[in-house]
Amino acid sequence: MPGVSTRRKAAGRGPVPVIVVAGYLGSGKTTLLNHLLRSAGAVGTRLGVLVNDFGAVNIDALLVSAQADGAVSLSNGCMCCTVDADGLADALTSMVRPSAGIDAVVIEASGIAEPKSLIRMVTSVADPRLRYGGLVYVLDAAHIDQVRATHPEIDSHVAIADLVVVNKADLVTADSLRSVEELVAQLNPTAARLVTRESAVDPALLFDLAERDAAPSRDGQLTLDELLFDADGHDHHHEHMHADYESVSFHSDRPMSPRRVAQFLERPPAGCFRVKGVAHFDVPRHRQKFVVHGVGGFVRVTREAWGDESPFTELVVIGRGLVPDDVRSALDAAVAGPGDADDEHGILGVLRHEVESAQGSPHADRDVTSP
Repeated sequence: MPGVSTRRKAAGRGPVPVIVVAGYLGSGKTTLLNHLLRSAGAVGTRLGVLVNDFGAVNIDALLVSAQADGAVSLSNGCMCCTVDADGLADALTSMVRPSAGIDAVVIEASGIAEPKSLIRMVTSVADPRLRYGGLVYVLDAAHIDQVRATHPEIDSHVAIADLVVVNKADLVTADSLRSVEELVAQLNPTAARLVTRESAVDPALLFDLAERDAAPSRDGQLTLDELLFDADGHDHHHEHMHADYESVSFHSDRPMSPRRVAQFLERPPAGCFRVKGVAHFDVPRHRQKFVVHGVGGFVRVTREAWGDESPFTELVVIGRGLVPDDVRSALDAAVAGPGDADDEHGILGVLRHEVESAQGSPHADRDVTSP
């Protein structure tokens, strides 16, 4: 099929996503970090993890192979660094340098900043090699009432999350779990929600997997197979990968309405965690390939040349609780019609999110902004 490889490249890997993980003490943030390190590392994806204190977060010691100067190298090729708020921008810039080979960065929020402040710091880093990857908020389903009673600010944290992980579902009754889900839906009706035990979140929901061979074991280190399988050959990795997500694809050879595409990216459908792909607009001086990434209303747009291929639009919407027909209907409605030719200012909704590409786009005078 013509153009398939080009489409995969454009809609796939690009700037390194920076995912913020937050939640009250004991909710399961560290378990989530270790789960991502193990499961992503099993397919060769290299993560960078930023934390305040190794001792407080306790990244699985079995994965640590070396430590020096505030950084820990992990046996699966991942990296973990200690950082404070003042050093966050420098740490992120260092992690996305090409020689590091990092595919995604995860920030554990405790002790660094409130989630809203941390999001602001991440999105203000002016490096085209990285992009904001969303706020994942972890809730302890077994103790949510007590925590909310003593820390009412948690409600406002849930309200701005892009993905809410309702963890420890195995420790509560079905009725209690239903009540927690209803509470989350009230606090944040549009965020993707995931019910888990042991914070088992499929990393493919959060970022694209690199599909490299996992790094070999070092001297004295357990291999990833040994980490993921017990002595009886029981597969812990797949046991915990029960939390599914949805992926809805859209393709059109007709040009899109830039105004309606911008509205879709800024206000994605309920349950959407991220949107990625390429878009084609039949607008004078703006007929290049627009590469788009969106998460939680934060949108990043760069341009590339089409080359010899025919222009097209291909978007992938990823989340939990999506209604595929609603997603496709919204994107079908964003295909340009006869009346869009007169919408001379519609392209501005896309251009306001344009940033310089890592290759140095000539359209580089705009920063990522939130709606």
